[in-house]
Amino acid sequence: MVDDQSTDRARHALIKYQLALRGLTLADIARRANVGTSAVSIVSIGKSRSVRIEALLAEALGTKADELFPERYTNQQGP
Repeated sequence: MVDDQSTDRARHALIKYQLALRGLTLADIARRANVGTSAVSIVSIGKSRSVRIEALLAEALGTKADELFPERYTNQQGP
């Protein structure tokens, strides 16, 4: 059985990989958000929430935050 933490870490690794394919890093996203790299990392891992950072990560990956982090947006109505 896979627990939520290992799933979040797997997604974190996939996000970092997909950013790298685009020539980006978590530090690049942090600069865009005007926060530290660790802030972006903890959001990507799932230890913290930031709608702004989630949106920046999703934008950099060419998707939407609710598609990248669906479990975090289950209670929201889409357009």
